[in-house]
Amino acid sequence: MVKVFFFFSLILIIIFFLSYVINPKLYPKKFLISLTILLSFGLGAYVSFGDYKFVNIIDVLYDDLKKDQTNDPRKLVIFLETKLAKDPYDIEGWLILARTCLVTGHIQKAELYYSKARKYFPTNSDLLFETALLKINIGQIDKSLKFLIEAHELNSKSIKIKEQLIKTYLKLGKKDDAFLIFEDLKKNQSSYQKSEFKRVEGLFK
Repeated sequence: MVKVFFFFSLILIIIFFLSYVINPKLYPKKFLISLTILLSFGLGAYVSFGDYKFVNIIDVLYDDLKKDQTNDPRKLVIFLETKLAKDPYDIEGWLILARTCLVTGHIQKAELYYSKARKYFPTNSDLLFETALLKINIGQIDKSLKFLIEAHELNSKSIKIKEQLIKTYLKLGKKDDAFLIFEDLKKNQSSYQKSEFKRVEGLFK
């Protein structure tokens, strides 16, 4: 009887939590799909272990939210802030949180979260690259260079990093530095698509 009580309590928790995160009136299809997935997960745990076992609903739903950012941005921000406060070693979470703040116009918050993420992931090239793009977008091109150079040192094969580094060097009037990056790219031309190489080559025309 106790097992049954716990199981049905779990169902109620799942329903209430989903109703808060995903508005069933606005997203009925997504609500039903997520509900089905979580109920199946809970039932599977219950049947497999023969007893009530705590199911971390937050983690399951978080995986779903990372794949689909069509939810209300405010709810997503609150959700990620709470998640990352408990578990800051989640690079995808930090990137999604910063990007969400950026696209909704909260530049200072985005900058704050990129900065916080670097404390936990100082050598992540994607994080450094996105930080550089943010600096460029707010007119701090000279400050973006530091992050681009670090990102390039960590991931020298990335065409997007090379291209942006060349663009930044050219904007700052450092054509020789830009050309050195291009020469490195030219040596490994076979590693890139022809269209990518031509696009970067066009920056010097």
